[in-house]
Amino acid sequence: MSNQHTKRSHNIQWCYFLTILTLLCMPLAASLPKAVQATTTFSKKIQPALLQLATAQPNQRVGVIVQKTTDSAALEGHVAQLGGQITKNLSIIHAFAAELPAKAVPLLAQSEQVRWISLDAPVHQSQTATSVAVNIWATAIGTSVANGFTSSAAIVSSGLGPDGTFGVGSNVKGAFGGFTLETTPGFTINKVEIVLHAYVPAALKTGQDPQLAVVIGGATSQAVSVTAQNFNTHVGVANAGPIYINVTSLRTWTWADFTKSLELVINQSKSARDQYIDYDAVGFRVTSVGTVNANEVSVPVLATTFSLPTPRDTTSLSNVYNTVIHATQVWNESPAFLQGDAMTIAVVDSGLNRSQDLADRIIKQVNFNLAYHNSTDQYGHGTFVASLLAGNGQSTQGKYVGVAPQANLVNVRVSDDQGIATESDLVNGLQWILQNKTASNIKVVNLSLNASVMQSYNTSPIDAAVEILWFNGIVVVVSAGNNGTANLFPPANDPFVITVGAMADQGTASLSDDTIASFSAYGTSEVQTVKPELVAPGVNIYGYLPRSDKSTIGQLHPANQVTPNVFRMSGTSMAAPLVSGGVALLLQDEPTLTPDQVKYRLMATANKSWPGYNAARAGAGLLDVYAAVHGTTTQSSNTSIPVSNLLTTGSNGVLKASVNWSSVNWSSVNWSSVNWSSVNWSSVNWSSVNWSSDYWGSGN
Repeated sequence: MSNQHTKRSHNIQWCYFLTILTLLCMPLAASLPKAVQATTTFSKKIQPALLQLATAQPNQRVGVIVQKTTDSAALEGHVAQLGGQITKNLSIIHAFAAELPAKAVPLLAQSEQVRWISLDAPVHQSQTATSVAVNIWATAIGTSVANGFTSSAAIVSSGLGPDGTFGVGSNVKGAFGGFTLETTPGFTINKVEIVLHAYVPAALKTGQDPQLAVVIGGATSQAVSVTAQNFNTHVGVANAGPIYINVTSLRTWTWADFTKSLELVINQSKSARDQYIDYDAVGFRVTSVGTVNANEVSVPVLATTFSLPTPRDTTSLSNVYNTVIHATQVWNESPAFLQGDAMTIAVVDSGLNRSQDLADRIIKQVNFNLAYHNSTDQYGHGTFVASLLAGNGQSTQGKYVGVAPQANLVNVRVSDDQGIATESDLVNGLQWILQNKTASNIKVVNLSLNASVMQSYNTSPIDAAVEILWFNGIVVVVSAGNNGTANLFPPANDPFVITVGAMADQGTASLSDDTIASFSAYGTSEVQTVKPELVAPGVNIYGYLPRSDKSTIGQLHPANQVTPNVFRMSGTSMAAPLVSGGVALLLQDEPTLTPDQVKYRLMATANKSWPGYNAARAGAGLLDVYAAVHGTTTQSSNTSIPVSNLLTTGSNGVLKASVNWSSVNWSSVNWSSVNWSSVNWSSVNWSSVNWSSDYWGSGN
C-alpha cells in the first residue's frame, strides 16, 4: 500500500497459496489413493485445486464444503468414517462444511449423494475450534454508583480495549457500562471473566482487595474479590496488562444478559489513600461453545413506526461522494426527505463498533468466525464500510455522513481480527440473514469482500447462497474486486447480484475530471452480462473509524490515518456501500420493488455522461440516487438468466432446504437452461485460479 491510498476488497485468505500454486502446475499424479485410481468420475465432483491438493499432500487436513444431492444424513456419517468431522450445517445451499484428510476427498466424492466438493479454509493439524472467545470493553461510565475515579473517561475511551490512557483511583468506587456483544448462533455461553487491563504504581498491601460486582437489569450480583497478588505482577506502567477474574458462577449467563443495562462495578473502598490502581480498560471475556440448544437472543420484530422525516444540514460535508451520486438531493427533497428510515442493511464484514454515528441503529450483532477476537471489530474494515453506508456524522460534526444516515444495520461478522474469513463462514452468515430477514426487516446485504479462488458461479457455494437471498427478496450488493483486470471472483461474478466498481471523483463534485479506478475489476459474466453493473466513488474515501490507530488496519497502515478517528481508504469495498445505501433510499421510497426491479432501475438511471465513462469497465455508469428515486420503470433485470447449477440437484429440481420458495420471484429464472438430469459442467471455466491474497496496492 502506498502512503496515498488503501486498496482492498477484503478477499477471503488462505494459508497454502504457494503450495497450491505449485500443485496447479502438476499433472494429476498416480499418488491418488489406490481405491480411486481406477476411476476418474469422482473428479467431476471436486474442485480441481482441491483434487491437486489431495494428490500432492494426501495427509494434509483440509476444510471443504460438500453439497449433497439428498436430504439424507448418511453422507455426514461417511465423513466421520473417513476421519473427518462436520464443522457447519450450510442448509441454505443444501451443504455442510467439514474438515478431513485431503486423501479422503476423492473417496467421499465417489458417493452418489455428493453433488460438489470445494475448498473451504486453511486447516492446521489441530482440530477445528469448538469454542469462541471475545473480549468486550466498557465504552461508557455507568450509573449504578457514583464514579470516583480520576480521568475515568480514559478507562472507556476505546471500544477496542487498551489504548495507553489510564484512569486512576485509590479508595474509590466506579461503574462502567456501554458493553456490546456479538452473539454466536448455535453457541451457548460457558465461561464469563471480568478483564481488568491495569497496573499499580507500587505493590498493593494484603487485605485491601478491590471488590467487583456486575449489575444486570438493575440487580447487583454478589461481590468478587481481586487479591493484591493479582495486581502485584503488574507493578509499573511498563507492566500494564490483563487480569482475568472468573465470574461464571455468579449467575446462569445468557446472551440476553449482554443486551440489558450491564454494568461492571469496581469498589476500592478498602484501599488506603496511597494505594492507587491505574486502569487502561475494563470489560469481559465471554467464551461460548457449540451446542444444539444454544440460548441465543431471538431477533425482535422491528416496529414499523419512525419519526417524521426532516431535512439534513449538508453545509459541513467534507466527502463529496454523496454529492457526486446525488444522495444529498433526496435527503433534502420534501416531503419524504429520504435518509433510509425503517430500512435495514446487513453488513457482512469484520464486525461493527458501536459509536455515536451508528448509535442504536445497530439492531443485531452476530458472529460466525470462531477465531478469538478482541472486540466487535478489531480489524476496522466493517466499521469503516458501515460509516460510508449509514453513519449520521454526529461524531464528526457533520463532516462524514453515510449515504443512508438513518438506516438500521445488522452486523454479520464473518472475519477475524486480521480480516480473514472462510467461504463457509460467509455462507453461514448469509444463511442467518435468510432465516432472520423478516424479523429484522433486512432489505439489503452489503458484501465488500471477494473470494480468493476463481470459480464458476455454477460451482461457487458463495454464489449459490447470494442467489437464494436474491430470490427471497433481498438486494445483494457486492464489490467488484481490486485486481484491475477482467477477472471476477465470487460473488462479484454472479450474474444476478449488483456488482460495483470504483471510480475516482478526484475530490470534486464535478464529473468532468472523474475516471475509472485503475484497480477496479471488470469483466463479462458466464452468461455474457457486463460486470460491474455500476460504479461509485471508491478512491481516497474518508470515513469515520473510531480509534483507527488502535484497529488492525490502522496499525498496519498508519499513513492512512487522517485523525485518530478518521481514516482514508480506496477500493471497490468503499464503492459497494455507497450503492447499498442508495438501494436503501430507493426502497424507502418504493418498498414493493423486487431485487430485479431495483437492479434494472439503478442501471437504467445510471449516469453515462462523464468523460471517463467506459462501458466495459463501468457497466451502466455512475450511480445516480436522485435519478433512480425519480425513475418510473418497473422492468426486471436478469431475465432468461439460468440459476446456479448448485441450486439444482438431479431429478429433485430446486433445493428446498431452508428456503421459503413460495416467496421466491421466479420471473427472472430461465428454467429451460437448467439441466435437470445432471449438472452441465461444460460451462465451467477452470482455466485460471486466483490465489492472490488480500492486498493493499499502490494508488493512482
